[in-house]
Amino acid sequence: MMKIEVRNGAVTIEGYVNVTERLSKPIRDVRGNFLEKVQSGAFNSALQRNNNVELRFNHRRKLGDQQDGSLELREDSIGLYAKAIVSDAEVVQLAENRQLKGWSFGFRKLEDAWDKQENMPEVRTLKAIDVSEVSILSVNPAYIATSINVRADEGEDLLECRSNETATGTLEYDIEERKSDDEEETSNQKYHDILKELNA
Repeated sequence: MMKIEVRNGAVTIEGYVNVTERLSKPIRDVRGNFLEKVQSGAFNSALQRNNNVELRFNHRRKLGDQQDGSLELREDSIGLYAKAIVSDAEVVQLAENRQLKGWSFGFRKLEDAWDKQENMPEVRTLKAIDVSEVSILSVNPAYIATSINVRADEGEDLLECRSNETATGTLEYDIEERKSDDEEETSNQKYHDILKELNA
């Protein structure tokens, strides 16, 4: 579940970015279709290697990071849990309009294992990964599987992005109603009317 709470012009978003040891929906790449899961403990190790994972919007714009306090991350018995506090106007607006869709994360593979079974897609187990960023999505997650080639000193480096909709499950919104100027004027008018009656 992804819980989205809007209060005082800021949005707090919490939930599971990925459930470990759970197979993804089919992903397609040059090898064909495959299923994928993150091994339990892989996120824990990744967070020890990088203690300042970035918080992004749709894998593009940076919203904050762990060190500025806008993002909390931890792996527990279910998977990678995240809590983000965002005051970015666009994200707050999307939250108020119930248009946020889920979480995603960007990673580089350090160690994986492929398991081939007859008449079944291959299963890829991510045993060790580096997590560079966690994203809040306004696009439909439907298990995003994108790979971005990043130029590194030693040649091409593959940054992969995943969004597991089975991890997000349902979205739960808790939005503080903002009073419009008209409402405030109306309530002020009622107050003035009461005063007028009392003084009459």
